[in-house]
Amino acid sequence: MEPTIGRIAFQLGLTVLILALIPLPLLIVEPRSPEFIVDLIAITVTVVFLLAVVWDVRRQSRKYV
Repeated sequence: MEPTIGRIAFQLGLTVLILALIPLPLLIVEPRSPEFIVDLIAITVTVVFLLAVVWDVRRQSRKYV
């Protein structure tokens, strides 16, 4: 993965994660609501995406050293 693509992917993932975390305290009142479930799914998918980006960038950087 190109360094600029990795940086853009990481920044995009962080943006989505922050946007998913903002309404979480407001939705704690009803943890069984559909909005809460969708928010948790978005957080989970985003964290998995960020972990994949970090893993790939570290793997690529080790290859070039």
